[in-house]
Amino acid sequence: MNGDYAIGEEKVPYFSISMTIREADQFLRLARELPFNDSEPVNLEELFQRAVDEERATGPIATYLLQPGSLKFFNSFTVVLLPVDPERSGAIVESYVDDPDAPAEEPNSGLLRRSIGPVQIDELPDSDMGFIRWSTKRARAVILDGQHRFLALKKILDSPQQSLLNPDTTKIPVLLLVLDPRAGFIPARDQGRVLQACRSIFVALNKHAIAVSKTRTYLLDDQDLVSVSMRRLMTSQLGSANGDTGEQYDRLPLALVDWHSDQAKFDRGFYLTSILGLHETIRQIYPSRCDESDYDGLVQFISEVSALISPGADSRWSELALRVRVKKAEDEALPFIFSAEEVSAAADAFARGVGQAIVRPLRELRPYRELRERYETEGLIGGSLELWLGFDKSGKQAFQARTGNDPSGLARTISDEVKSGDNSFAVVFQRGMLLSAVGFDTARSDFAAEWSVGDGRFSVLDSWIERVNSRIIPFLKDVDFWLGIGMKNDRNVNYTKVGTGGIKGFTSLAVLCPIDELQREAFQLVDGVTPPIPEDGEALAWKMISDPTSPYLRDDTVMAGATSHALQLVAYRWLATQFRYITRGRSTSVVTGATREACMEFRNAARAYVRNEARAAGTAPDDDVILQAVLVLGARRLAVIIENCAAN
Repeated sequence: MNGDYAIGEEKVPYFSISMTIREADQFLRLARELPFNDSEPVNLEELFQRAVDEERATGPIATYLLQPGSLKFFNSFTVVLLPVDPERSGAIVESYVDDPDAPAEEPNSGLLRRSIGPVQIDELPDSDMGFIRWSTKRARAVILDGQHRFLALKKILDSPQQSLLNPDTTKIPVLLLVLDPRAGFIPARDQGRVLQACRSIFVALNKHAIAVSKTRTYLLDDQDLVSVSMRRLMTSQLGSANGDTGEQYDRLPLALVDWHSDQAKFDRGFYLTSILGLHETIRQIYPSRCDESDYDGLVQFISEVSALISPGADSRWSELALRVRVKKAEDEALPFIFSAEEVSAAADAFARGVGQAIVRPLRELRPYRELRERYETEGLIGGSLELWLGFDKSGKQAFQARTGNDPSGLARTISDEVKSGDNSFAVVFQRGMLLSAVGFDTARSDFAAEWSVGDGRFSVLDSWIERVNSRIIPFLKDVDFWLGIGMKNDRNVNYTKVGTGGIKGFTSLAVLCPIDELQREAFQLVDGVTPPIPEDGEALAWKMISDPTSPYLRDDTVMAGATSHALQLVAYRWLATQFRYITRGRSTSVVTGATREACMEFRNAARAYVRNEARAAGTAPDDDVILQAVLVLGARRLAVIIENCAAN
């Protein structure tokens, strides 16, 4: 039986057949079984459905099939006939090429034949009935929907319980897709390629059925602005570590990103970051999305996104055109949906602009650069082993079986040596630093003048990277340094929004801190005067600085004794001056606004720490005492940074 989904201008033809379980095992394939050419880059599109959750297949699905005394039934498998090149080990190609070895016999009497490359369809005239066959050399029947059910069937088929399946008589329903105009396929405007269409169908099937994993959804969704923007920051291929040919902006090598698990954390393992970590960071950069029928909110969203990404005059993301479309949707009382082309254009502008505040730090901050460069030296990035590093678990195993090379020990040695104890690879530390970089980049015109770094598009960002490398990176292995900022009172990482904000805020304050000026002030303060003399209003702060046993900072003794009291006092004075921006109401400039935000985020994290310390000490300080403790806590760490910069 054949039919088609012809909703709107697009059309997807399908052919409904049934196969025995034995036939399915013989002719159907999982996407991960398709071969790669080791000498060619691998598109992200080709990776999109290769990762299968084996625990899900061998667990609840297999249990359901083997459960005695209950009916079993599956809905149809959705299978696409993908054209492949037998001369390239069965690699996927973009069109259905004619098969020179196709059977030459005429169709049965009364049937009409359509030949679509390696696929032959014989049909009754004016009927939906017919026969379909394909060359297994030039086409692979790859499962788009149903791969976990299929894997469960295969596991049972290879087990002692296979007779329960009655594999030679039990038939399963299959919908075959032939994505070629000769079969009636009419693609969407931007989905004419076979793999693009497969990806779109895969997302649609899974969005409206059992939920796809977050990672997979973020990698496949072409309608979500955050997801598409995230993907633009990575190379789209394994084996193209330096970026795609012709691109004018830096990207992260895909092999450095954990794209195949649903783990946000990457403090262990081979990877520099993760899809879930990147997506959440970018989500926090974009303005909040409103409902599709909140027309005023949509106009505001479009305006804020346009300001963030600064699209070019020829971009398909046009604020004026989008406003017109929103008004039209409102007049017709219809929900407003961004087109895939508009989302793609916005993502391109994001990647070329503010997105570099994510990519460049992840390439150039010292721990990340060291991991990348050591991988490059050993061929794990930009070399013959990059495919292995970028594959998921089953892909790595297949690579090792095919090549006889297992680089896991080498990769583990490098990652362990670089990552050991370094909080650069804790997701909240990475996110906090990146959000700080984005804040400076979006305010670049003001900071360029403030720092006298020129007016190049990324001059401020490059200066931020230089400052963070010298002021923050040296202390990311020091747990005491981050107490009250990114570490909780129990010395564990604070994986909350408050912890992320504390790291972002303190990083920004450290970048803003006038190191040389405060060093000179500290030297002048102790010139002939021991100890330094606090000014009016500094008595409480001075008591905390000079007495490391203060009940409000009782567990901060390491930082209390790390530098001179004079240096801590001048750092306290500078920080207290910045904190005055919190109470001044509306910011008068971009720089003061950024400073105010940094102070508030640092304060919120440090205040929670101080309150817990005071509670443990059996005291109940008022808000002013807590504020002074917060300032001293920050001043101690700024003093350590100042002293370290002076020494280096």
